[in-house]
Amino acid sequence: MQNDLITEYGYQNIVKEFKKLLEVEKPYWVKEKEIAAQHGDRSENAEYISAKEMIRNIDKRLRFLNKIINNSDVIDITKIPHKKVNFGSEVILLDLEKDEKKTYILVGTNETNPSENKISNKSPLGRVLLGKELNEEFEFNINGQTFEYEVLSIKMHEFE
Repeated sequence: MQNDLITEYGYQNIVKEFKKLLEVEKPYWVKEKEIAAQHGDRSENAEYISAKEMIRNIDKRLRFLNKIINNSDVIDITKIPHKKVNFGSEVILLDLEKDEKKTYILVGTNETNPSENKISNKSPLGRVLLGKELNEEFEFNINGQTFEYEVLSIKMHEFE
């Protein structure tokens, strides 16, 4: 099985969330469950049931994050070229039909965030973009629709 790629920035965020859940959130809810358990009948104790559910959800998220941490190849995007579209590149495209500019950032599957224009390197558009050059025009087909783009700008994305 091939590991998923992840940026150093994305990896650090996942590790940070993992530590917070493990060191802050879970101990808090374990304590809440202990306090609620002292109030008697657990089968009708909403606080106890709620705390138990929160612990279950935290444990599920911890397993998910641990899987990402242990099965990802962390890429230092400062050490790879961005003359062509690459992992960690920020790309500005011109939609040739609508005459609109669109910005995309190529990241790993576990870092995608459409509201921040972060798309996966494994997504249909991400796969097509990889290796494209400045001023290159290309077609992208998805769901029976064809889009025509021109690459206006390629640079390494500056994560904050």
